[in-house]
Amino acid sequence: MRLLVFISAFAALLSCAFALSVLAPVSAQVGQGSAISIGNVGPGQTFSIVVDPRVATGGPYGTGGAYDRLSASSLPEGWASAPSKLYATPLQADITVPKDAPDGDYAVVLKLWDEAGDKGLGPDVEFTASVTVTHDVMDMTVSPVSISTGAGQPARYTITISNKGMANDIFVVGSTGVRTWEFRRSIYIPSQTTKTLTYEIVGDDEADYDVTIWARSSSSDRIVAEVPVALRVNTDLLSDFKSVSRGVLLFPSAEAPLYFIVGLLSNFLP
Repeated sequence: MRLLVFISAFAALLSCAFALSVLAPVSAQVGQGSAISIGNVGPGQTFSIVVDPRVATGGPYGTGGAYDRLSASSLPEGWASAPSKLYATPLQADITVPKDAPDGDYAVVLKLWDEAGDKGLGPDVEFTASVTVTHDVMDMTVSPVSISTGAGQPARYTITISNKGMANDIFVVGSTGVRTWEFRRSIYIPSQTTKTLTYEIVGDDEADYDVTIWARSSSSDRIVAEVPVALRVNTDLLSDFKSVSRGVLLFPSAEAPLYFIVGLLSNFLP
């Protein structure tokens, strides 16, 4: 009888004395009851927790195996989740923060499940992921901050957006300040990366425009950045020459050499 008790206790010890690897959004080792920190996530964003389901030890014989599903067993109020696909490698569970979630620290409990139960890796393994919700998960810069161009000619601004959070996201870029101009661009930016794009503004009337270029997360209007820039639209010949070297070339290809020369010479004009 004592031998059976010893074997059962030893098997239980083997089933929990191992760690699993969290692959994303951070790299960490987790076990029963452990906790990890995910980092910053914006309101409305969806972040993924990815775990390698394989373990080299554990189970009734200590030979290891693989968990079959990762899911959220406890979420803050209003949050949503989608469990991993069954038997996937790796396992990925998606967690969505409400768009109106206040800034602050939150905890999500994740559960790893083995279909074989006690005949496999044993009881479910639960661990906690702490998350900080903040709208400050992006930065944006614009260059140049002032452009002079001809009427009907595109002014081209270079925009750099940094996704500082732990969730991949799509950002929409647009502007205000030029009447009837509503051009927008979208760009996908993975977490912890930076991308650059070109944004064009066209003014048809001669004027000085106070323009605001903005970038907004597709997940929430609370994740937004704005940069004021200046645009001067002129109708004089010098400005027309300078504008030839900017924007999309729509003139017939036969006239390309002439426009190339005009654009080149404009670089030497004051």
